[in-house]
Amino acid sequence: MARLLGVLVGLGIIGITAYGLFAWLWGVPSVADRPTLTDPKAIAEGKYLAAAGDCVSCHTVEDGGQRFAGGRPFDTPFGRLYSTNITPDATTGIGGMTSAEFYQLIAYGADSVWDPLYPAMPYTSFHNIDRDQSDRLHAYFMSLEPVAQPATPNALTFPFSIRPLMFGWNLLFASRAPFEARPDKDDAWNRGAFLVQGPGHCGECHTPRNLLGAMEGGEAALSGAVIGGMEAPDLRPQALAARGWTRADLATYFETGASPQGSAFGEMFLAVKNSLRLLSHDDRVAIASYLMDTTADAPTKGQKAVAAMGDAAHPNKEGQSLYLTHCGLCHGPQGQGMANTMPALKGNATLAQPDGRNLVQVIADGVKPEAMSQTAGYGPMPGYRDRLDTQQITDLANYLRADFAPGGAALPPLTADQVQQILQP
Repeated sequence: MARLLGVLVGLGIIGITAYGLFAWLWGVPSVADRPTLTDPKAIAEGKYLAAAGDCVSCHTVEDGGQRFAGGRPFDTPFGRLYSTNITPDATTGIGGMTSAEFYQLIAYGADSVWDPLYPAMPYTSFHNIDRDQSDRLHAYFMSLEPVAQPATPNALTFPFSIRPLMFGWNLLFASRAPFEARPDKDDAWNRGAFLVQGPGHCGECHTPRNLLGAMEGGEAALSGAVIGGMEAPDLRPQALAARGWTRADLATYFETGASPQGSAFGEMFLAVKNSLRLLSHDDRVAIASYLMDTTADAPTKGQKAVAAMGDAAHPNKEGQSLYLTHCGLCHGPQGQGMANTMPALKGNATLAQPDGRNLVQVIADGVKPEAMSQTAGYGPMPGYRDRLDTQQITDLANYLRADFAPGGAALPPLTADQVQQILQP
């Protein structure tokens, strides 16, 4: 009986593996190799994609591990996996990998019959990345300093330790479809969709999985899941709105890790620290627009708040709405600030300087964090040069001066020409 059972198990494994090899032939196309890109622009674009993909968080051991050298453990229902070395070391990293092999790995999860990846590496999302983007990622990783760090062996239970079985899993669950923009949505929404569904791979944590570890589709996408004992919350528009989120608050959260709805911790803290805060403001707004299912020209939180004030709104409605959208979260709606965290603007003498130079420069370029002691200091302030135009900076500065500066009512308003002169290098 034991021998018969062994034969049946062996035949089953052979059958599944053969089925998997068919899936390999069907699902992993042969792609032509291309020379590794070396121009700085391509490498910079690859670096940005690596940040969007949060590659460093998974491929770096916390507390002293070398960046991208792998070795971080991941506990799954099927055993423990370890991330790999993706520095260009020729022996222990990806130094010998061609651009074609790299693309096959990140888009299809395999570059050979023998060593398909486990979907803990999110190729199930990265298939949205096209070949040109993949080549730029490859160029960036090849530009890094090589690190000699051998892979830590995985510890998966049988039969999940049989890697060719992944080809059958891929045939059942791994999408190969490229990203397609929706014509009924605007550019910002579609950009956010690409970032969330593709390099950002948000669904890998925020979508429940079936018994075989595949993300559930349809209405379940982004509906929340339990990861490592913690809940990755529901990111669908209705659920976000029900918890009080707005597009502006989400964009601020992606930049700072903090919002009126709470602060990032655990895996989400790493995502903000190593990925989201490094994106452009436009991309953070795009992600928020997609998650909230709104358009880029939808009214901001500040515009809605000012409109609700009616006659009680400030005469400079544009400046007030800009302040409530971009500044009020940290500095307070009345400019009161937060002790030992964010400086107060109410009564701040810098705002009263006649020419407004320092105020305009700080709005445009931000400030670095300042620590006075272990218990006193001020956090960083982002610059808005790349997200507000000259007239908006002028409106915001004039609102700050009129409403918060000592003697603000007597200060002459700045003109757009004055602000433009200050902003010139």
